[in-house]
Amino acid sequence: MTTDVRGTGNDVQTMRAAFERDGYVRIPGALPPEQVVTLTAKVDKIWDEERTDRPVSGAKALHLLSFCGREPEFLEMLDPPNTLPLVVDLLGTNIFMFHCHLDVHPPEPDVVQPWMWHQDGGIINRDLEGEPRPRIAVKVAYFLTDLSEPGRGNFQVLPGSHLVNQIDRPADDANDIPGATPVLAQPGDAVIFDRRLWHARSPNRSDITRKAIFFAYTFRWVRTRDDLEVKPELRDSLTPVRRQLLGEAEHTIDYWMPDLVEPPLTARFRQG
Repeated sequence: MTTDVRGTGNDVQTMRAAFERDGYVRIPGALPPEQVVTLTAKVDKIWDEERTDRPVSGAKALHLLSFCGREPEFLEMLDPPNTLPLVVDLLGTNIFMFHCHLDVHPPEPDVVQPWMWHQDGGIINRDLEGEPRPRIAVKVAYFLTDLSEPGRGNFQVLPGSHLVNQIDRPADDANDIPGATPVLAQPGDAVIFDRRLWHARSPNRSDITRKAIFFAYTFRWVRTRDDLEVKPELRDSLTPVRRQLLGEAEHTIDYWMPDLVEPPLTARFRQG
C-alpha cells in the first residue's frame, strides 16, 4: 500500500488518512524544479561556509540546526502551499516552527553506522505517559537530491510505528531491522511525518551527496506560560537552579536534550 499523495491539488483528508495509518506521507513534487535548484544552491553555500569555518580534509557531513534564518529562501519554506495544509489539519492553527535542520551527507562507502532508529522529541519520550504518547509535533522533510533508489542515505521508516513507544533493538545494533522501509524520493519531494514515527537515515553507499532540509512544527504553548519580568539586579544574584526554574538555559536544545547538558536541578537531587 502506497503512502504517496500526488499533485498540487492534494486532498488533505486523503493525506490525513495515509498519515494516520502509516505515520507519514510522501508528497511527490511538493517543490517545483526551479525552487529545488535555488534551495540546493543555498544549501551548497552554507555547506561551503561551514567547511571553511571548520576546515577538515575532504568532504564532511553536515547536520546544522537553526539554519533557516541564514537565507531568505529558507524562510519561504515556513509555509509552502503543498505541505502546510496537512500540518494545520493535524495540529491546528495555533502552531509555530520550533526546530529545523539542514543535512548534507556525502558518500560514506566504508562507514559502519551506530544504532540510528529513533523517535523525534528528545526528552519528551521519557517524560510523557501513555501508549502511544501524544503526537505533540509534526516534521516536514524536503529532499533536494535524487533518492529514488535505496542506498543513497534514504529516510527509512517503520510504517505504523508511531503508535508504539518501543521497538525491538537487535543485540548487535544492526539497522537493517524487519519492516524497515526506505522512502524513495525525487528532488522536490516532501515527507510529512509524525514525530513519534520510528525512523533513521540509511548509510549513503552511492556516489551522490544527499541533501535535505527539515522543519518541525508544534503548538505555540510549548514555551513559557507567563511573561516573567525579573529586575536585572535580582537576576544577577540567581543560583543556577533558580535560573533553570525561571526557564533559562544556555542553549534552547538543553530543554530537549538534558542528557547532553545536565540541568542544575539534577545535580541538587543527586546530591540529596
